[in-house]
Amino acid sequence: MNGVKTSQRDYGIDLLRIISMLMVPIVHVLGQGGVIVSAVPFSINYETAWLLMSFFLVAVNCFVLITGYVYYGKDTKYYHLFTLWAEVLFYSIIIVIGLKFMFPDQIGLEHYWKSIIPTFFTNGQFSRYWFFSAYVGMFLLSPFVNLGLKHFDKKQDLTVFLTVFIIFSLLPTIFNQTQAFNLNDGYGVLWFVVLYYTGGLIHKYDVFNKFKTHKWALIYIVCMLLSWAIRYVLESLHLIETGFVISSFNCYLSPLYFIGGIALFCVFKNVNITKSSAISLIKFFTPVCFGVYLIHDNMSFAHFFLDKKFAFLAQMDPISMVIGVILIGLGIFISCSLVDWIRELLFRKLKVKSRLANLEENIYSKFNNYLNSNS
Repeated sequence: MNGVKTSQRDYGIDLLRIISMLMVPIVHVLGQGGVIVSAVPFSINYETAWLLMSFFLVAVNCFVLITGYVYYGKDTKYYHLFTLWAEVLFYSIIIVIGLKFMFPDQIGLEHYWKSIIPTFFTNGQFSRYWFFSAYVGMFLLSPFVNLGLKHFDKKQDLTVFLTVFIIFSLLPTIFNQTQAFNLNDGYGVLWFVVLYYTGGLIHKYDVFNKFKTHKWALIYIVCMLLSWAIRYVLESLHLIETGFVISSFNCYLSPLYFIGGIALFCVFKNVNITKSSAISLIKFFTPVCFGVYLIHDNMSFAHFFLDKKFAFLAQMDPISMVIGVILIGLGIFISCSLVDWIRELLFRKLKVKSRLANLEENIYSKFNNYLNSNS
């Protein structure tokens, strides 16, 4: 089906957006928080921590797939991007000012001016927002991707999809060349464009209807278990180091995480949510998801409050460790959501989104008038 469909809001997709953002702080507790590196390699705690990581690392892929799905068939509106950028600037500046009061000797002048343009400083201890940097590049390229999605037929789409899958996912994983084409393990623009295109294909061809929900769930589970098992084998054979080491088989562009992300997306796409209380919760958390990322993954903030701060969980029994990791991740998610709810109210009061939308419309109008007057 190549036509653009109109339908009611997909609350299942919104729920996936929320679940994916909940997965992110859990992944960070396991990784940056020091749980995996503090556990004894091949111990029950170590393997359990990696099992959690394997199932939750798919979150970023899902987030970008959602963007491609949602924006399929729509005109690119750049005010959406600048609204997100306003949020980035808001938290970058607020956080560095707050940390200056808390740690005056460790926050210098350079952190202030770096906070003004955070996406251009992605290296070093106080690096910021690699996800948003990649997202910006993807968004700027999205009109070209949308053009292809609009005009390609099924055969062309299949050819493009198989080509990018083989070149940018399968071969780099098999040959452990995840830096080829500047893929950077999936932490970059190119991989986000692949995911965006894939999300558009899911929408265009109703891929989620190809299997029943339980089969999509099974595909996701199998892919994640295979990722965990392959990592275990590679570590056992000393082909990769133990600890929190991302290999070609457990990074974002791995075919297992690519396919697993698609499967998990299709699971939630097929979820039909009608209960009013559930819809109310989804409506509350959906607009504040991005703020959860901006607050807790700010590298300055993470340096003081996340890095190696949860290593103690690795010394607990496995069940307590799992509960602790999930509860801390949930606590980060809820607390950051409440903070961003206040920011959301402020932005609504200031009419940030509508002002940026009007600004974009005025710029387009003046530009078109200029072109028409000179044609």
